[in-house]
Amino acid sequence: MTQPSISVVFPAYNEEENIRPTIARALASLSRQFDTFEIIIVNDGSTDATGSIADELARNDDHIRVIHNEHNMKLGATLLKGLANTRYDLITYDAMDYPFDLDDLAQMLPVLQTNDVVVGVRMQRAGYTAYRKVISHVNLGLLRLLFDLKLRDYNFVQVFKRKVLQSIPVTARSTGFVQPEMLIRAHRCGFKIAEVDIKYLPREAGVARSGHPAAIVASVRDLLLFWLRTNRLTGWMCKQPEEKALVPKEASGHSE
Repeated sequence: MTQPSISVVFPAYNEEENIRPTIARALASLSRQFDTFEIIIVNDGSTDATGSIADELARNDDHIRVIHNEHNMKLGATLLKGLANTRYDLITYDAMDYPFDLDDLAQMLPVLQTNDVVVGVRMQRAGYTAYRKVISHVNLGLLRLLFDLKLRDYNFVQVFKRKVLQSIPVTARSTGFVQPEMLIRAHRCGFKIAEVDIKYLPREAGVARSGHPAAIVASVRDLLLFWLRTNRLTGWMCKQPEEKALVPKEASGHSE
């Protein structure tokens, strides 16, 4: 069986403390597991040295590509921009504080032999404040209540076969609902989804922003708008005719 290739997207905003060690760990892990891979760093209008460091890393390693947002677009839109520029068979993403150890792809890839998406489920939430734990539980409860896809974790890490992201659009742009929308649409398109328990690594440097009140409000808004729209459309499944898929088929460089 031909070994798959993989694209890994790293959104980055003011992560000058993390970017060098994280990308070094990612390169080491991916080179052990794959012959063909790419790392896409999306610099989200950083005001520190993140962008220049990313460019330096890309000059020194052909596996790395860098995309610069002209202004700060926030995590959701930045992640989608990176995903839309991927080239390979499998697609995943990580944060620049490295909460997902890419060595754990070894636990997820075998599950893709019989599934189209593998969802990583955090075994613990090390480093989470009480506030973030409450927000996470409320978010999980809302998603399980309102949608037909019942997962244990919607917002950590997932590995997608390329064909999945070539089949679904994503309308959300908020930090907290981009990933759930991708999963819900994939499920309604008939793709097979499986879960795997994965360890979660706490942030050691830099500032976490996903629990900011503005990000939470935007995520809840996207969640409710998506629920209202999809429940009003008779026979709604995964994609309406006017909606464009997240990953264009003609832009791929993957092997068939």
